[in-house]
Amino acid sequence: MTHLGTLVSALADDQLSPATRERALTHVAGCDQCAAELAVARAVRKRLSCARDVLPTTDLTSRLLALSSEIPAAQGDPLRQGPPARDPWAASPEVGALRGALTGDFVAHARRRRSRRTLVAASSGLAVLAVALFTLGDRPVVVPDRHVAAPLTLLAQAGDSAQDAADPGLVPVRPVVGGSGTSASGAASTDSMDLTDSAALAWMADHGWTSPSGILDGFDVTGVHLVGDDRDVLQVDLAGPEGTVVVREQVGRLDTTSLTRSEGFDGRAVYVLSDEPWHVVWQAGDTVIDVVAEARKEVLAAFVATFPAHDFDAGVPARISRGWTTMTGALGTP
Repeated sequence: MTHLGTLVSALADDQLSPATRERALTHVAGCDQCAAELAVARAVRKRLSCARDVLPTTDLTSRLLALSSEIPAAQGDPLRQGPPARDPWAASPEVGALRGALTGDFVAHARRRRSRRTLVAASSGLAVLAVALFTLGDRPVVVPDRHVAAPLTLLAQAGDSAQDAADPGLVPVRPVVGGSGTSASGAASTDSMDLTDSAALAWMADHGWTSPSGILDGFDVTGVHLVGDDRDVLQVDLAGPEGTVVVREQVGRLDTTSLTRSEGFDGRAVYVLSDEPWHVVWQAGDTVIDVVAEARKEVLAAFVATFPAHDFDAGVPARISRGWTTMTGALGTP
C-alpha cells in the first residue's frame, strides 16, 4: 500500500491543490499510519503557534545599551564605512566606454579598435617568430665514425694535394700551403707561414666554426677543406715534428650513447675512440670536434686545450639564439 509520505507535511500546512487534498484526505480516512502522521504534524504546528516570544530581562537590556554607548563612531574607520554616495544621474563606466560610439564619434572608437588589433597581431607575430626560431635552433645528432680504419685513412689523405684535387668531396677554402715555409724564390720565410696559420684561424672564426686560440709551436696548417655530401664538415690538416694532426668539426650534438671511454683533457670530457693513433671526439659549444693525431698524448692534450671549453646549451633562450643566427645567415647567403 502506498502512503502519503512527504505529502503529510503539505497537507498539514494546507498547501495542496483542492483535487490533491481531497485524494489525500480520502487516503487518510482509510490508512491508520497516515492518519497518525497527520495528527502529529498538526499537533506540532499547533504547539508552535501557541509559543510566545522570549522577552529579554531588564538587566540584559541595560548591559547591551551600556555596551553600545562605548562603541566608537564609524566615521574615519574604513572597515565600517559604507560605500561612497553616488550620483544617480551620473553615467556608469559602461556607458562612458560606449559614449564615443553612441555620440557619433566613430573615429575615436575605430582608432581604439585598430590599436587593439595591432597589439594582438604583434603579439601573435612574436609568438610565431619565437616558435620558428626555436625550431630552427635545433641541432642534428652527430655520431662519430668508430671504424678502426677511419683514423688511418684521414692521416694518409691529410696534406695530399693530388688526392684533394681528385676527390670531389674535398672543397679547399683557401690554397693548400706546404709546411716548409719557403717563398716563391726558394728562400725561407717564417713570417709568411705565420700569416697563413693566422688566416686559417681567422677564416674559421668568421664562418662560425670553433677556432682554437692558436697553433702549437712547430705545427703548420697544410689544408682547410669542407667535406661531406652537404659540405657541412670542416677539415683542417696540420703537420709538425710530432706528426700529422687532422681536425674535423661539425655543427650538432654529440651522440654519446655508444661512447664509453672518457678522459679528462684540461677539464674537458673527451671521448677516446682509439689510442694508436689517437682518435678523440668532444663537444665544444654547438660544434662536435673530431681529432686524429700521430702525436704523443701530451701534445694532443695541449692541442685540445687550445679550443674553448663550452658544453652544448639545450636551453630555450640558447636554442632561439641559434635559430636567429641560422635565419640571419640564410638570409645573408647570396
